[in-house]
Amino acid sequence: MWLILIFLLLVVAGIPIAFCFGIASVFFLYTVMPGTNAVIISRSFGALDSFPLLAIPFFILAGDLMKEGGISRHLINFVNIFVGKIRGGLAHVTVLASTFFGAISGSSAATVAAIGGIMIPEMVRRGYDRNYAVVVSAASGFIGILIPPSIPLIVYGMNAEVSVAKLFLGGIVPGLLMALGFMVVNHFMTPGYSSSSRDSNASNTDAVLAGGGKTAVRAIPALVMPLIILGGIYSGVFTPTEAGAVAVVYGILVSVFYYQSMGLAKLLNISSASALTSSVILIIISLAGVLGWIITIQRVPALITEFVISMTQNPIVVLMMLNVFYLVLGTFMETVTAIVITTPIFLPLIQALGIDPVHFGIIQTTNLCVGLITPPMALNLLMASKTGGISVGQAIKPLLPYFITAIVVLLLVTYIPALSLFLPDMLMD
Repeated sequence: MWLILIFLLLVVAGIPIAFCFGIASVFFLYTVMPGTNAVIISRSFGALDSFPLLAIPFFILAGDLMKEGGISRHLINFVNIFVGKIRGGLAHVTVLASTFFGAISGSSAATVAAIGGIMIPEMVRRGYDRNYAVVVSAASGFIGILIPPSIPLIVYGMNAEVSVAKLFLGGIVPGLLMALGFMVVNHFMTPGYSSSSRDSNASNTDAVLAGGGKTAVRAIPALVMPLIILGGIYSGVFTPTEAGAVAVVYGILVSVFYYQSMGLAKLLNISSASALTSSVILIIISLAGVLGWIITIQRVPALITEFVISMTQNPIVVLMMLNVFYLVLGTFMETVTAIVITTPIFLPLIQALGIDPVHFGIIQTTNLCVGLITPPMALNLLMASKTGGISVGQAIKPLLPYFITAIVVLLLVTYIPALSLFLPDMLMD
């Protein structure tokens, strides 16, 4: 247990999370298991020696290409044709555009940056309350890691040895349910946060609606991309990892030749930034592999399973306990890190109780999504607040309806397994 305590103390001290994994593991090996130093090299390399992990840098680069190549703008214009003139139109546009963009990037951070960076200033310009605009963008952004492709689901699939394709299918219904819930909130929230947004939005979307045909044509490449990625995976043409490579090539072709929004210099800058982001994630996974090996050989998962089962074998109670744990964990730990640490610990428990690993993966990811808008960590909220020029504290009041909606969807996903398992069972079994 003191291994975990050392790790948590390092995290609280503000040390980068990858170094926390490494320092805690090295200290434990040198003091408790001397003579096993080579494990550090073998296990850290072994954690990265996985073909599915290649999907992570590919989808990160694809998301950055979509963001910088103007595709997000065309998605927004397309969605605006259909919901731009109804009450709270721009809030609905934000939710739907984030959902579409999530089906391309697999990253909540990329979704907030791409969609929120455009929609927050636009909503404020058209009379929406600035705090509300920030919250809508932050909450909508995390739909990007429920709707496939999803980087957290790839990481979970690798750690749990579960089909990534099944996980992608399992995330579709919960993601759409979350989007629908947020649009319902938008309908009731808009009058309280924008006195002039409805009239202003209606008058400002006339031009877009009048040119709807042209707008739709310009958006076709962006709309086709999710069909290529997901259709290719589920038809067996390529694997989820190969889909990431296809997304990168497609993103470059569309941005350079169709939208003509990117030159060689910009492409190199985007690639450099994506490589940096990917490196951080992969270093975390690598060093977490060492810590995970130590936890396993110390029988921590088995001990936790025995302890919980000795108290209760009721899956309903256990899932509620896991929900509370992950909701708290998500408030101060990054999503990928939380998945890498906890999956090997809790997987034996959920298997012992007969809970489907695909279902558990969706529950886990949905919980950690909520953490992206829950302080103090609240990565999505921090990014959106910075874009909107407000403090996180100013966003708390308008955030509450979205937080409550997310919890309701989480409970539905937890206790109605069919929401996560219907599509995988129908299409892949």
